[in-house]
Amino acid sequence: MKRLAALAALRLSLYLKGRVDSAFFARYSRLISPDVTREEIDSCPQEPEELFSDDPPLASRWRRLFDLCGGNPIALTAIQLALLIEMDERALSLLREAFGQPQGALTIEIAARVACPGMESIEDLPAVRRAFDCVELLLQAQPDASGFLRSPFAPDGRLAAWLSGDDRPDYALRHLCTLFSPRTEPAPAFCRLREDAERAADLLSRTDGLSLLHISGEPTSGRRFLVRETARLLDREVLFVPYGEISEHNRLLAAPWRRILRELLLSDRLLCLCGMEQEAEDRSGVLPAQLRILERDLRPFGRPAFLTTGETVRVIPFVSCFVHAVPIRACSMRDSEALWQALARERLGTDEGLPARELAGKMTLTAGQIDRILSLLARTHPDGPWDAKEIFRLCYQVLDDGRYQNIRFVEKTFSWDDLQLEPYQKETLQAICAQVEHQGQVLDDWGLRAKYPYGRCVSALFSGPPGTGKTMAAQVLAAALGLELYKIDLSQVVDKYIGETEKRLREVFDRAEKSNMILFFDEADALLGKRSEVKDAKDKYANTEVAYLLQRMEEYSGIVLMATNLAANIDSAFVRRFRYHVSFTLPGKELRLRLWRSVLPASVPQKGIDFSYLAERFELPGSQIKNIALNACYRAAADGGALTMRHLVEAVFLERQKEGKVMLAGEFGEYGNLLYDLLERRQPDTET
Repeated sequence: MKRLAALAALRLSLYLKGRVDSAFFARYSRLISPDVTREEIDSCPQEPEELFSDDPPLASRWRRLFDLCGGNPIALTAIQLALLIEMDERALSLLREAFGQPQGALTIEIAARVACPGMESIEDLPAVRRAFDCVELLLQAQPDASGFLRSPFAPDGRLAAWLSGDDRPDYALRHLCTLFSPRTEPAPAFCRLREDAERAADLLSRTDGLSLLHISGEPTSGRRFLVRETARLLDREVLFVPYGEISEHNRLLAAPWRRILRELLLSDRLLCLCGMEQEAEDRSGVLPAQLRILERDLRPFGRPAFLTTGETVRVIPFVSCFVHAVPIRACSMRDSEALWQALARERLGTDEGLPARELAGKMTLTAGQIDRILSLLARTHPDGPWDAKEIFRLCYQVLDDGRYQNIRFVEKTFSWDDLQLEPYQKETLQAICAQVEHQGQVLDDWGLRAKYPYGRCVSALFSGPPGTGKTMAAQVLAAALGLELYKIDLSQVVDKYIGETEKRLREVFDRAEKSNMILFFDEADALLGKRSEVKDAKDKYANTEVAYLLQRMEEYSGIVLMATNLAANIDSAFVRRFRYHVSFTLPGKELRLRLWRSVLPASVPQKGIDFSYLAERFELPGSQIKNIALNACYRAAADGGALTMRHLVEAVFLERQKEGKVMLAGEFGEYGNLLYDLLERRQPDTET
């Protein structure tokens, strides 16, 4: 490399002879000499192999630059001058004095004059422009300069480092890109995208010039993995660059993008731009324009490139080169099970004891998410045993990014034993659980998935008066299945977001698709009411919202529960769209008796409780029975003794009064006298 800088110094010395005085040469005596002759320069070897006959690696690298410039003497002189500047910063001061450059910058005009000392004026502009085009990326010419002649180059040490054998990406890009080398990274033991990689590698290897492999899918779905495996088959290194890091508002930033292009010039690596997304409000066609810029800038390299994008990004309509599009779909249950097992063997050392089938059946996760969950599990429980509930907890930790605030998490505090329902109601709820738990067997093992493309959605309508157990049933289902339960009040969604209901529903389902939660829509009649004749735009929009909700519900791969207190208000056509309908009625006498006994277990100190009387006398829903029992227990605790019928009778009276219903003591039958003290305390004070 020193020889190249020395050649630049010789050419600079020859140019300056007769143009500067001896004092100038004296000031820069370590760089230039007045004794240099044309013969001395002409005697220097020109071919890289001759110039570096004692250093074949350096000869090979200089040959690459020599060929990139087409042997153009002006372009090669510009590179040599840049190396001189990188080795001795005083060269910048020399250029400032000798060429009147205020900032002492190297330009193609200076290189042309030094390369052709007899040239007093730049006459052959096309030749100089060709030289500029050869080196403008290598020397990082400023793209916003007024003209190419005085566009300053920016020698930054990259060429010097590369000529010295440093193949690492540009230091300025160290936080922006990563390098994949198939020779240093072992092949994975399991690859569900192997066929896609083999097909892509075959197509790219048979295509001349620029070709794009466009891989679309959600983040962590395996987009980068597919790029790596395709590159492994091609035996090529890949430079991964996140598109968001080199763009602003989806527009490429010139400085980092030009550095990346220079890296491609200096190597045979393939480029992968990762994570190109379509912004929601991109109405000006920014992304299509950027795709055309990418094609223009990458075409001269004549090699394949990779793009990983979101699912909504389209590439083929906006470029003219060959594009092989590979959408990465969500894992099937069978693929998901195999992924859990393969990654468990990699992260945990074994997959024995891991409930892979259960996890695959209940969670729709990407490969990256599964890998992250198992990495966390390897730290918290490296040796097992691996409890399904603990793994589900880790799943939700990984999935919950906190972006959606219009849904509310519901704690799972109840079990089947707490749910007091009629036998036929419990059977229906257990059938819902069975569908979720046996999906793998029915849809995959029995080959029914192709016949039921939306077969994974489990939808149920819970209808009945308030307090009859609809929310508790949803909690019991979530606890039994080990899934998270999130509640959405449809009346609030519709009322609060008039005109944006569809958008809010889309957010809910998008979040649910990623988080594999149970969606529990309350007040369903707010949206699923009787279809009415379209009389104005509001009616038309409401019907559109209903259609959208039902469509997303059918496409959803998890569990959707909807609850209503007014089943009669829901159109029967909508009810038929649900796979299950559970009608929650006010409990009968026998069920009320079981409810009273369940809410007042033997652990509660009690004396003389007449459960049969309570069940027969008061027709109450389960939620009110719970409230009355709890309030009575607090009254007993305040009295410092055991729970008695007086506490329960008083609690019943107060619960009814809260609803605006006034009960007389006589309505309490044989226990009416227990209300006298309470009623007396509530009499207004008539004393003056």
